[in-house]
Amino acid sequence: QAVDVSVSGGRAYELLGIALEEGFTGIGVKQKGAHKGRFLHLDDLGLIPGERTRPTVWSY
Repeated sequence: QAVDVSVSGGRAYELLGIALEEGFTGIGVKQKGAHKGRFLHLDDLGLIPGERTRPTVWSY
C-alpha cells in the first residue's frame, strides 16, 4: 500500500512523525520546488531480498 500526500513545511514534519509512529516503512520526502510539487510518499512495503533494510527515508 502506498500514498503520496501533498504537504509542506511544519505539516510535513508532523506527518513524518505520525508515519513513523504508525509503522510506514518507506518515506519519500519531496520538499523542493513549487508548492504544488511538495509531497511525502508513504508506503508499508515489506523487506525485499537484496534491498536496504526498512524503514527507509529518502528525498527526491
